[in-house]
Amino acid sequence: MGTDEQRPLGFAAEAIVQRATRLHREGRHFAAALEWQADVRLVPTDATLALRWADACVRAGQTGRAAEAYLAAAHARAAAGQRGPAMVLARRAMEIDAGAVVRERIELVVRRCGAPAEALCEAAARGHVAAGRFDAAVRLRELLVECDPGSVTKTMRAAEIGLEHGDRGRATETLVETASRMHATGRTGEFIRVAEATRASGWEDADTLLELGRVYFGRGEVREAAARLEALRALAPERLEGIELLVRCYAGLGETTRGIAVLEETARAAKGEALRRDVERLFARAEGFDGRDAAFRGAVRRLRERGIGGPPPMPMWARDGSRRIVLERCASESSGA
Repeated sequence: MGTDEQRPLGFAAEAIVQRATRLHREGRHFAAALEWQADVRLVPTDATLALRWADACVRAGQTGRAAEAYLAAAHARAAAGQRGPAMVLARRAMEIDAGAVVRERIELVVRRCGAPAEALCEAAARGHVAAGRFDAAVRLRELLVECDPGSVTKTMRAAEIGLEHGDRGRATETLVETASRMHATGRTGEFIRVAEATRASGWEDADTLLELGRVYFGRGEVREAAARLEALRALAPERLEGIELLVRCYAGLGETTRGIAVLEETARAAKGEALRRDVERLFARAEGFDGRDAAFRGAVRRLRERGIGGPPPMPMWARDGSRRIVLERCASESSGA
């Protein structure tokens, strides 16, 4: 059954070869190229047919089609496990017309030939970006990410096109997913790199900012941690775990005034009994933070004694006897007038 089905295809391919050969002898290279192209579509696994198509295209001055033909030959060689010849043909296509190197034509070569083909794919992507063919570049770089999903560099290269020239939402989503994966696998350096790229794209997320603060603090980069936690406080002031770490950062930096100001603002903003209790516990922990400034703990203690979230303390002139003296003086001055 299989032989009967393949026989018409074989007959058609043979007839096309005969016509293409005759046209080539007559110097009608454009017509010959069309015949060879039709033959390649019938028998895509035959690299020899693709090379004849490429030769006819070159003779006819069709550089774009010649590059496509060389890629078809490279595809056939890669499918047959001939990595070296496949790469030679793919590079030839790149030299003739880099614009012809698109995902559909190079994918099998990249997947079968490894690092050399990946380098060629990246070079083609850069060429597409330079020429403004951003969709083609994205598809090539997405192929590279699929081949090496653990590579932060390849992921960021794929996302940067979308951030600068295309779908920012999709690119940002890719970065967020990658940052989460890096964090989950303990690759903190890569997590920082991707998370900061995400922030640079204009996207802010409370969880990411908190994790950046924690990672920077753990690495001893306290000033960087404080900057991310301040961004978190502006975005989500109710995240007390971020507030606590921020105050700890300021204590460690010896910036008592800033740490106390953060606690005061948090206390004033506390609404509801449950949140007030959480803030009280935060103050209790902050009183035990180690800091460069020996006065830090005392400042927290005095702030805590004033009351969490209550009104500001009564000024001295209005307290007890002082208030009575002031009132009596005011009354005396009024009666004298």
